[in-house]
Amino acid sequence: MYTLKGRTMVITGGAGNNGLAMINAALEAGMNVAFLSGFHSKAQAAIAKLDPKYRDQVVGFAQNPQAQLQANMEAAPEIYNENSRMKDVIDWVAQRFGGIDVCVNAKDGHIRYGFEETNREIWRHSMEVVESAFVNAKLCLPYLEKSKAPRIINITTCDARNGGYFMDPSFAAARGGLEALTYEMARELGPKGITTNCILIGHIEGDVPSEDKLSDEVRADMLARTPIGRLGVPQDVAAAFCFLASEESGFVNGARIDVNGGMIVG
Repeated sequence: MYTLKGRTMVITGGAGNNGLAMINAALEAGMNVAFLSGFHSKAQAAIAKLDPKYRDQVVGFAQNPQAQLQANMEAAPEIYNENSRMKDVIDWVAQRFGGIDVCVNAKDGHIRYGFEETNREIWRHSMEVVESAFVNAKLCLPYLEKSKAPRIINITTCDARNGGYFMDPSFAAARGGLEALTYEMARELGPKGITTNCILIGHIEGDVPSEDKLSDEVRADMLARTPIGRLGVPQDVAAAFCFLASEESGFVNGARIDVNGGMIVG
């Protein structure tokens, strides 16, 4: 059993079923959760799927308070005004739960484009996952430094490995950038006692069903290239998360956990 009870995490990009699986696992283990989504409505819709008994342990906000000011005010009106920033959200979360112990960066959101289709706008949009992880971790840093077991967990896909499965240069480059950022953060923040690790996922069936439908041909090919003989489910991601978020993972730093059934070596 991992020690998670009483710990507080901030998670970005958790509106899909992967995020909800992690959030459910965290809540069941007694953690507090601040869920940041691109839009307040997504955050609230995700929270509505959770067991009501956890409502005191979880809060949800839009990642851009100024764009979603009115909606966010309904969640925590005391912290919002015309100059609200994400720092205000992080500070409020730390005050609400007594600190921050785990920072999870799981922002996704990208439509795949091939090399010839990719332009600068698509490229910049892809790179937002790296910027989001950096900004979120930096805002959480003052509170992580006070935690007795601080953790940063970057969650992305294995597309940077061997060029990925689909042809998508900006997607692969962004995922590779987030993995590289993980290693740098592990070196720089490790002396502060803060561990930084990443989870590289393969295709997870049921994460965002409306977006992740595979043709029978592609699914068969993925299965043929996956030594474990099946594709992933959200609970696979949650299992890796629970270990890295726990107090017991304190000597794991700068590591990557491949949650892809071995597809990248298949």
